[in-house]
Amino acid sequence: MKFNKISALVLALSTAGAAQAALTAGDIAVIGRTNNTTPDAFSFVALSAISAGEVIYFTDNGWTGSAFRNTVNDGDGNENLLKWTAGSTIAAGTIINTATSSGFTTSGAVPNNVGGGGSFALLALATGGDQIYAFQSNGTNLPLINVSTHLFAFDDTNGFENATGTGDGGITPGLVNGTTAVSISGNVAGTHALRASFLGETHTRAEWLSIIGTAGNWSTASALPTGTLAITAVPEPTSGAIALAGLAVAGLVARRRKAA
Repeated sequence: MKFNKISALVLALSTAGAAQAALTAGDIAVIGRTNNTTPDAFSFVALSAISAGEVIYFTDNGWTGSAFRNTVNDGDGNENLLKWTAGSTIAAGTIINTATSSGFTTSGAVPNNVGGGGSFALLALATGGDQIYAFQSNGTNLPLINVSTHLFAFDDTNGFENATGTGDGGITPGLVNGTTAVSISGNVAGTHALRASFLGETHTRAEWLSIIGTAGNWSTASALPTGTLAITAVPEPTSGAIALAGLAVAGLVARRRKAA
């Protein structure tokens, strides 16, 4: 029995590096938006690889502190809901633009099993201040209500606050201002984006989130970011290193039991 427990521990350690996780907060980040065009547009970057078929939703409905505003029985809420589906595996660092990239569903009814209607559409961003929320849903019906994971929150009203109107919006659950959320002072007409000086740099995923999440690293821009961001991969432990770690743990357990 003792051997089996230790063997199970070693096996768990040896297979941990191969596990594939679903999208989590910070796997994508909004890095620019234009609020005075028809239609408005924004760019986001994949900070981790995204598998083909993954679906991400975006909305400018403000977060009230407990839900997206006015979404009860309304598939697109008080404002808009946009759907994006990865048509193929998206490499970490890839920048997606709503104006030029494929995969966006911009029309058609939002699946809604309780009535109320609502259609997919590009976001209409107010020049007086608005939000862009990225999230995944645990089903196809009423994604604004059936959220599984909040991925990123962008705000340009110089501070998050619980939504009471179309320009307000709080931080969604699980996100942190400064990393997986950013609030800039950019509630004027035009394009605001991550400063161009950063676009040629190379950073880890965590470093990029810190850079993107810092409001001072944003500025007015002539165009939305395109292309790719260079992301330094954090190397996974080799199978040999994992096995050695497992044996070390097993040895420590055995010594402690012997000493006892």
